[in-house]
Amino acid sequence: MDSTDCSFLQLWISICVFRSRARIRLLTKELDRISNMLHVYTIQKKKMLKIFIWVYCLFVTSVTVFLAVTVFNSGMVAQEQHKLRNSKIVAAHLKEHTVAILNGSFIFTTLVGNFFSGILPGYYCFVCCCMKEIFLHFVWKSKVLIARLDYPRILEIYKEMNETMIMMDDFLSLPILVSVVNILAGLFYYGFSFAFSPNVNNVTDMIVSIGFLQYFVLLLITLTPAAAVNQAAAMARKLVLSLPGWIPKRYSIIKALICRSFMGNTSLTLWKIYRIDNSLLISAMGTLISYGFLVGTLGSVQSSNNEN
Repeated sequence: MDSTDCSFLQLWISICVFRSRARIRLLTKELDRISNMLHVYTIQKKKMLKIFIWVYCLFVTSVTVFLAVTVFNSGMVAQEQHKLRNSKIVAAHLKEHTVAILNGSFIFTTLVGNFFSGILPGYYCFVCCCMKEIFLHFVWKSKVLIARLDYPRILEIYKEMNETMIMMDDFLSLPILVSVVNILAGLFYYGFSFAFSPNVNNVTDMIVSIGFLQYFVLLLITLTPAAAVNQAAAMARKLVLSLPGWIPKRYSIIKALICRSFMGNTSLTLWKIYRIDNSLLISAMGTLISYGFLVGTLGSVQSSNNEN
């Protein structure tokens, strides 16, 4: 999979997210409503959250513009244009049109591959940060409600959080899986280019290093916050399951309510296949390194056979 394939893959993800824009708005409203219900965010926290969003948008835009300018000034585009203009395969009257298509493909690959690749991970990170804060605040708030024996309020809030998390995973689990595959492909592409591409100059080396760093950051902000949400959700679920022991006078009623509605284990996943946790990040990087060594070894063997 090369950079163009990654760009088309990310474009498909962006289309899927665009088609789910109504659910995205609904999810945002639900998170805002639940956070206001629990008084999660103070004015200062909301300001910090807005600053975080703006800093992330600035980071993605800056990296995209920098890579686009660097690629066009690195000489790679000029070399490809020179090859096309001197090519005997392309007809003379079509060469300038072919060069224009080449320039457009470079622009498309750079902008789509780097800008669109950061949209979904950024939104997912933002939503996961909100979900984690809500679950942790719920655990703290529930201790106060337990002292008041207000178990209906605890179960009501937990039900709304649970339903919101299920809705979030229903329409984001597949795009996130494809996004993770796209990010790993980008990491493999830049890592392989850095390790095995011959005649790498300083500009190309810088482009590859920045591209690798960008995709590594995207992988971190995709998997790490989701794993933190699952840990916080597990803490909240553990507290809810222990409610009958905290309020023994209503043991049978609370136990029946829990068994009726909350026995399933809700978590964020990759297309309902992999539960996201911290070990998944290590496994993904290990698999990436293993495939890198495998492809590099096969390439070395093939080069040796060609020389012989």
